[in-house]
Amino acid sequence: MTRRGRGGFTLLEVILAVTLAVAIVGAAFAFYRRAMDARASILDGVELALAERGIMDRLTQELRGAVVDPFASSGLEGGDWGMRFATTAVPGPAAWAVRRTTEDQVPPERDLQVLGYRLRVVEDEQGVEQVVGLERTSQTLVSAPTVEEGAEVAVTLLTARIRHLYVRYWDGAAWGGSWPGGDLPGAVEINLGERPLPEGVLPEDYPYPTFRRVVFIPGGAKAVEGTTVRGLGEGL
Repeated sequence: MTRRGRGGFTLLEVILAVTLAVAIVGAAFAFYRRAMDARASILDGVELALAERGIMDRLTQELRGAVVDPFASSGLEGGDWGMRFATTAVPGPAAWAVRRTTEDQVPPERDLQVLGYRLRVVEDEQGVEQVVGLERTSQTLVSAPTVEEGAEVAVTLLTARIRHLYVRYWDGAAWGGSWPGGDLPGAVEINLGERPLPEGVLPEDYPYPTFRRVVFIPGGAKAVEGTTVRGLGEGL
């Protein structure tokens, strides 16, 4: 007399199968999570690099066109926190538009703009100052005799990714942390960082990675011709 074969699975076999399936799904989810975190980290780094490079390229172009403003008799003025300077620029598209006699005329613009770069600082609910990004000011109207924020001075938050700005100026012999105006330095060193400067830390001791560039100013009275760039301690 033969023994009939059993049908189905035992409880132990079911538990082992479920455990194995859960382990496989968990491993796949963990791998997917790590891949997504790596992707997010790469995209975040790319976004930061693009923001830094875009702002640095814009600053480079504007600084290389810096001139001494003949109306205010001043050039670049700034400290290690930011700067303001006059630069040549092509008027905006509105200046070239053909308008009818019944339309309002476009306010006059000049090809000389007064630009400024600085960090935007606001107070939180506890009254603590917080850096929220890098902002740019621009004045293009002829009717504004002075640079004061208002209807004739545009203030734009360029990016919230940059919360550290450190600037130095080349006077022909050494680097300094400020420039009094009147003329132009030979070059400007710009340092951009993502994190705010920690409290109690000097700007030159900024502990986080920075995007750095030295911009030569052709119109600078303190420019040194023929100098080879080898480092901050060896000339320009």
